[in-house]
Amino acid sequence: MIEDKKILITGGNSGIGFFAIINLLKTKNNLYIVIKSEQRKNEFLRKIEKHYDKNYLNKYIHIIDNCDLSDLENINKIKEYILKKKIFLDVIILNAGLQYTGSFYPKVSKQGVELTFAVNHLAHFYLVNMLIDFVRDKEESRIIITSSDVHDPKSPGGNIGKKAGLDNFSDFRKKVTGQFLNFNADESYKNSKLCNILFAKELSKKLKISSSKITVITWAPGLVIPDDDLGFFRYSKSFNLFGYMIFSNVAKNILGISESVENAGEILSKIVFDSTFNNIDYIHLSNRLTSFKKHKLSESKVSDEANNSELASKLWILSEDICRSFGFVSFNI
Repeated sequence: MIEDKKILITGGNSGIGFFAIINLLKTKNNLYIVIKSEQRKNEFLRKIEKHYDKNYLNKYIHIIDNCDLSDLENINKIKEYILKKKIFLDVIILNAGLQYTGSFYPKVSKQGVELTFAVNHLAHFYLVNMLIDFVRDKEESRIIITSSDVHDPKSPGGNIGKKAGLDNFSDFRKKVTGQFLNFNADESYKNSKLCNILFAKELSKKLKISSSKITVITWAPGLVIPDDDLGFFRYSKSFNLFGYMIFSNVAKNILGISESVENAGEILSKIVFDSTFNNIDYIHLSNRLTSFKKHKLSESKVSDEANNSELASKLWILSEDICRSFGFVSFNI
């Protein structure tokens, strides 16, 4: 088994990320886990201690706590931690994500950015720019981004409700900062997942220009419905608990279209180690439903919009510009 990798992960205290960590700890990998608050850290430790001895965890788990990713200031805190500890990473897993479908009004970050865009895209964009110099330039190194196939309006899920679409970024800045034109929470989530892929493709292009060996991977875990209240649907549940319970039961038990959070976490851990993905620039993987309650991970095409290299470049420039407007000016790619 592969071991002794240094892996940084966001969104690791619950859901897919938590079960990925359980699997990553089976071999002796040092995990640097970004956690939002002291409360979330304590909850994470209580859960993980049911799986591993405390002494083992003390050796291989390193928590960067009080790091709410919606606040860009905390990205600097993560960099300072990595710098102070003199860590060089093998893998960055950008797994944190949220959605609050059902809300009629936007939630905003400390910087006044719509929360879905702030956490799912902008924080990760800035984090990679901050940490890229601390990622080993090796064939096994990789940056993994949890996206979703709902970025594609033609996909199951993506074709339900308001569809993803960036309209060549016409008025997009007003949608995510300040005016929040024609806000739709469902569309905001789908667009953030589209931004994940556009960012990954542009990142891969920039790394290739510099002859980097680092692989960039986006992956879609499928419809994953966690059992706890810390998971991905925690905000949506608060808006419509009854509707969520019906949806959850139908998806899991009647239609059999959902993937278990345990399986999704195991898949993510396998992506970390699979030598098939060494030094291949960019790949999108999708955990597709093959039959009742059965899924299979395979290379997958992204939407036409996600394939638009001009749009990817525009998103990169826009993301830099938004960060700079709040005084965050260090870009290293």
